[in-house]
Amino acid sequence: MLRMSTRSSDTSGLPGLTTNDWRLTTVEGSPSTPALAEYLERAGVTLEPGWRGEINLRAVEWIRDAARRLRRGFIILIDYGHEARELYSATHSTGTLTTFVKHRSGGPDRSPATPAWLQQPGDQDLTAHVDFTSVRNAAEAEGMTTLGFLDQTYLLMGLLDGLPDPSAAIRNRQFKTLMMPGGMGSTHKVLILGKGIGAPALRGSSFRVRIT
Repeated sequence: MLRMSTRSSDTSGLPGLTTNDWRLTTVEGSPSTPALAEYLERAGVTLEPGWRGEINLRAVEWIRDAARRLRRGFIILIDYGHEARELYSATHSTGTLTTFVKHRSGGPDRSPATPAWLQQPGDQDLTAHVDFTSVRNAAEAEGMTTLGFLDQTYLLMGLLDGLPDPSAAIRNRQFKTLMMPGGMGSTHKVLILGKGIGAPALRGSSFRVRIT
């Protein structure tokens, strides 16, 4: 949980601080809802002591609602994220909270002792990686079928096959940014879900499952 801490020069003894000086800090406490433990149990993962992880209960609720409303068609999700076993592992033991300021990752580091995502509240966007395992499982429980789950790189490679001049797209700088392995091409995953449409051969998903 978060707590706002206000410090005064009259009581702290630190020079230069006024009654308007404040900072956000984290405070350890009991889970806010048993749904958090249930989420991790369904995903089949365990957080070790000292690890930090982000759990988006609303994402699962959203995909369930969307899947229930859809009678026939597709849902395509493109975002940065991982399978649960990767997201909640030693590789990401410090979590995936990221700040964005003016479309750039990370704002100015005003306090090295405070994580960037606790600084500049209201002046930067906060985001975290998607747990695609939990999203996919929730969708499939509502009758959706997974038609593809792949890196954005492989989706775009598949789409190139249908273009009259693939080399022109490859020369495009914006396209390269989206496709580049190790960059947005790898960090962004594509989950293709279908309902009531069988298993069609979709352009762009010829690799079907290709995750790095």
